[in-house]
Amino acid sequence: MNRLESFVIGSTLAVATPLLLLILCWFCVIILALDRIPDSAVIALLIASILAGIVIDICCVRRWVRGFYRANMALMVSLFLICSLFSIAMFMGVPIGNLALGVVAGLYVGRRSHHAAREPEAFAAASRRVALLAAGVVGAVALPVGFLALFAGEEQIARSLVEATGVPYSGPAGIGLILILCGVLMLLQYWLTRGAAILAYRGRNKKSREPAGGTRSQLP
Repeated sequence: MNRLESFVIGSTLAVATPLLLLILCWFCVIILALDRIPDSAVIALLIASILAGIVIDICCVRRWVRGFYRANMALMVSLFLICSLFSIAMFMGVPIGNLALGVVAGLYVGRRSHHAAREPEAFAAASRRVALLAAGVVGAVALPVGFLALFAGEEQIARSLVEATGVPYSGPAGIGLILILCGVLMLLQYWLTRGAAILAYRGRNKKSREPAGGTRSQLP
């Protein structure tokens, strides 16, 4: 890992730790109805979460950077799912943040495979897995949000979209539209994540992609 990559990873982790703690604290305030306590106490809790994140940064970021691409994958998947939940809440159910997180996950898998000098076949399997995971998360977000919008006051939007295709609007047509849009989002997420992984992986040294016979192996 070169200095630039280390700096980018370290900076991202240094910002992400206090930010995630701040968001977690804010959600706890909302869920536990702590908003009934004085505003000054809520502000103090939020500031304390940021300070705790800074302390964690000082103690851990260097070690995290060194082991970033060797981290336990179950832990990284859990972190991805937690960030996905935060993104759903922050963007009010719109999966924009989830699409971005899927790209980040693809970049991580690509660079992890790069530094581990994985063969193209092993990388291809890893990139497919992370792309399917990201697509599944987007689908799990988009489908219920779409149905909620359809049956909770946003039916006119669905009606306009269906009628724009020349198909008379009906309940099944609205449901079909939601399913199609959800499928499109899942495909978009899959290829965004897979593409990001491939771009990150292609940084491998050319010699490491050549088998002993001298024939260059093909990337997925």
